[in-house]
Amino acid sequence: MKKFLLAFATVLALAGTAPSYAAPAADPQVTAAVRQMFEAMRYREIMQGMYKQMEASIPANIRKTTTMAVNADARLDPAAKQARLAEMERRLPAASAAIRTLFQDPTLTDEILEAMVPVYARHYTVEEIRQLSAFYKTPIGHKSLVVMPQLMAESMVVSNQVLGPRLQKMMQSLSKNKP
Repeated sequence: MKKFLLAFATVLALAGTAPSYAAPAADPQVTAAVRQMFEAMRYREIMQGMYKQMEASIPANIRKTTTMAVNADARLDPAAKQARLAEMERRLPAASAAIRTLFQDPTLTDEILEAMVPVYARHYTVEEIRQLSAFYKTPIGHKSLVVMPQLMAESMVVSNQVLGPRLQKMMQSLSKNKP
């Protein structure tokens, strides 16, 4: 279980390999404007929804990636693979509970929001942040935030449909041209 949680934490950390959030303090006006923008965005509410989606999808993702890794391990015979998969299934409820506890920590969102302030401050001026806040307070601004996760998910499906055949063709070409 410890190994799983360590691996999960590592994946989460690597998924966001960006500049450290321990950035120098931003201009107080920018900081205040970003915090107001987060309120206009209902960022806290959005993050809570994101946590629920992640909490619901992570067990299936763990099951899928573990199954793929176990089945791809040529060192394991069928009985060992079955035993590993059974062990994963046995541990999955505890891992799901640990993930739920992580996402239900009331300080998590506060820490993330504070860490995001300098990120926005690096990329936007005070006036731009105020304009964004005004936009997010409108019905279309709010809708854009609500539908963005679905748009991103659907965009990934479309991109994979377009990119997949091209990648497959490229891989076939590369395998034919082996030195």
